[in-house]
Amino acid sequence: MTPSGQILRLPPNEQTRPQPAGSSIRNVMRPWGVTITDVAMEMGVSRQYIWQILYGKTPVSDRKAQDVERCVEWIIERRKSASTLGARLRTARIAAGLTLKQTAGLIGYSWVAVERWEKNVCVPKPGVLWHLRHVYGADDNWLPAVHPSSAPQRAI
Repeated sequence: MTPSGQILRLPPNEQTRPQPAGSSIRNVMRPWGVTITDVAMEMGVSRQYIWQILYGKTPVSDRKAQDVERCVEWIIERRKSASTLGARLRTARIAAGLTLKQTAGLIGYSWVAVERWEKNVCVPKPGVLWHLRHVYGADDNWLPAVHPSSAPQRAI
């Protein structure tokens, strides 16, 4: 009791607890489709360890949180400079916030076809690439100047 006879009320723990350092990292990961598994494999640690850092269930040093943040930034940089058409398609779809099924519905194809394009199993037709560019909101130089299917074929 205080000298005046009143009890001091403290706010609940949820309001006084600082937000985990991982919440900002998770917000960066989400638009690029970076998963806990991606980060764990890149760092050579368990998924549980990364989850604990990102969700603040176990206190970690600032250095460890910064290591995870740098790893996430590195993964995102790799995805930004994707070298294959499939990787660029996947990066653009995730950046647009679309799932495979949503994308397929917008262009009139199955989600399996979209997945095959992203895995470089096959290449979409030039007209489909044009539609994808507009669905993803990508600029004109998003696609290569010469599409692989329009390149001259060698006679056998």
